[in-house]
Amino acid sequence: MDKKEFNKMVGKRIKKQRKQNNMTLKDIAVKLGVTESTVQRYETGNISNVSIEMLQKIGKILLVSPAFLLGWDSAEKVVSDLEAHKHKFLDASISAGYPFTVDGVSSLPLVSIPDVFLGKYATNKNIVVMKVNGDSMNKIIPNGSFIAVKTNIDVLSVSNGDIVVANVDGAENGYTIKHIYKDAINNRVILRPNSTNLAYTDIVITLTDTQRLYIVGKVVAYNVLL
Repeated sequence: MDKKEFNKMVGKRIKKQRKQNNMTLKDIAVKLGVTESTVQRYETGNISNVSIEMLQKIGKILLVSPAFLLGWDSAEKVVSDLEAHKHKFLDASISAGYPFTVDGVSSLPLVSIPDVFLGKYATNKNIVVMKVNGDSMNKIIPNGSFIAVKTNIDVLSVSNGDIVVANVDGAENGYTIKHIYKDAINNRVILRPNSTNLAYTDIVITLTDTQRLYIVGKVVAYNVLL
C-alpha cells in the first residue's frame, strides 16, 4: 500500500468517526478554521500534507487520539485493509526537550503499526513506538509525533546525523531525542537539537566520559505526513 492509499485510509477513519459523532462537514470546518471542501479533501485523502498538529486538532474535535486516526491505537483496532505488524508501544511521552524516564521496555504492550509507516522495519522485533513530548527536534519531528525506535543496535552502526534516543547519566536519569555526532578530532560525542527554539544547546560528552551515555536506539520512522 502506497502513501496515497494510506492517506485515503486515514480519511475514511476521519469520516467514519465524524458520522458516528453526528457531525457535519461544516461542524468540523468551523472548529478547524478551514473550508468544508478542505475537510472533505481530508476525508477523501486528497490532501497529502496533513500534519500531526492537524490530526491532533481533528482528533480533539472527534474525541479520539491521532493514534486512532492513524490506526495505531490498539491491537484490537487494526484496519482490515492495511498490512500491519505488532510492535511494543510506550504509552507515555518521550521528551525531545527534557529527559523522560522509561522503565520496563521489555514488558511494554503491543500495538499494530501499519507497514507503510515502517517500510523495511515492519517485521523488525526490536522496534519500539514512542510519542515525542517537547520541541528540541521540532524542525524535523514536531511535538506530539510518534516515532519508531530500533533498539538493541550496534553503537558502531550509528552514523553522524542519525537521530537517537539516548540516556545521559545525570540528566534527570531520563531519555532524550537528539541528532548524534561523533567528533573524533576533539574526542567527544555531541547530542544536538534541531529546533526553532534557540534555548536548546548541544549536549557534549568527552570520550573519556562516554560511560555516562547510553544509546537506547535509533529513530527509523516518524509519523509526520508529508
